[in-house]
Amino acid sequence: MKLQLKLAIYNALSKALVLLAFGALMPFLVERVVYNHIDHRLKARTAKVLRIIEKGGLNDIVRESDCTFESYNILKEEFILIEPLSGMKDIKPTVIANEQWEIDGEKLNHRIIRQPFIYDNQIYSLQIGEGIDSLDKLKATITKVALWATIITVLISIFVDIGYVQLLLRPLNNIVENKLKGTKDPVHFNDEPVKTSTTEFKSLDESLTALMKRIKDAFLNEKEFITNVSHELQTPISILKSRFENMLMDDNISDEVADKIEDSIRKLNRMSKVIRSLLMISRIDNEQFLRNESVNIKSLLEEIAEEMQERLSSKNLKLYVHHLDEFTFHKANKDLLYTLFNNIINNAIKYNVENGKIEIGSSFRNNKYVVDIRDSGVGIAKENIPYIFDRFKKFKKTTESSYGLGLAIVKTISDYHRINIHVTSEENKGTTFSIEFPDEYHS
Repeated sequence: MKLQLKLAIYNALSKALVLLAFGALMPFLVERVVYNHIDHRLKARTAKVLRIIEKGGLNDIVRESDCTFESYNILKEEFILIEPLSGMKDIKPTVIANEQWEIDGEKLNHRIIRQPFIYDNQIYSLQIGEGIDSLDKLKATITKVALWATIITVLISIFVDIGYVQLLLRPLNNIVENKLKGTKDPVHFNDEPVKTSTTEFKSLDESLTALMKRIKDAFLNEKEFITNVSHELQTPISILKSRFENMLMDDNISDEVADKIEDSIRKLNRMSKVIRSLLMISRIDNEQFLRNESVNIKSLLEEIAEEMQERLSSKNLKLYVHHLDEFTFHKANKDLLYTLFNNIINNAIKYNVENGKIEIGSSFRNNKYVVDIRDSGVGIAKENIPYIFDRFKKFKKTTESSYGLGLAIVKTISDYHRINIHVTSEENKGTTFSIEFPDEYHS
């Protein structure tokens, strides 16, 4: 999941939690505020009724002979009740509480204040109530509104946050897209500063540029060193090889000396092959090969397969070329592509088993041309697959010479042509190299 989406979800959830908490507390807060207002009104009315009684007596209020008075408004939301108490034992402190009263056969919830008072040596209870059914409706309405407000706010905030986070992270995306993804090696690193007002991104960009500059210098020094050393070694190797070959032509040398000279020549040939491979890698890295040819991949594979027939006999291998689709790869170097396929097939021969087989086929997958080279060889351990293209890596002990540069050259050539190579393998069952060509340079 992308960082900007994670931040947007986090912001939306945090707002939702705040709104939900506020929505959950709101009915209780409203209830508390309303009760405070009702209680204040009930106390004020109680004080007013008691003043009237003190001033004019019960005759101004009580209309019934049993000294009781009960009245309520037309909506049954408010009422006043005065009734006598039998004695001192019925006297209780002033209390305010919620009670359900039945008025004209209808049960209604009221907030009631109950206060005793004495008039003319008689103890009375004064009860004044105010309806609170509307408060329950108000709480339900507030809860519903809070829920919808939360949902709408979360949805809106997700879209707003995604846009804002995307804008905020644009410099980071530019660093990733333009400086990291688009860079195949330190030489081609884009050191142009990214425009941003965010201090952290600016520091990241500067640190990355400084790091890549150091890597670029080391990379160029290494390539220059390899090139120079390779050139310098080729000359003495050639001289030594010529001298050894001349010594072999002398009829007076013993067989023992001749064997040692031939062994030295073989070692010199190995050194020369390694040097040539390093020079090729260096030249490809420095883009000294032109990519101005259009190569028919089908014809190239058929040509290589024909040339390999002689090598197959050493292990009694069978090479099968299945249906190959026509495919022309433009902006390519034919010699390099030949080397790429040749090295992979050579590896398939070298690490195959007696009476084994090699299969070559091609197809279009996801609109891309893919060549599959499959062998029935010893395979590669799963943990070693990520390292098979590293230089001088050797995982199998064989009697044949191996310098660990064949697949390194394959990787260098594929990167140079923007070709992707996928490797699948199972030990003692074989290996498959899938060479996937980019779709922008073919027809």
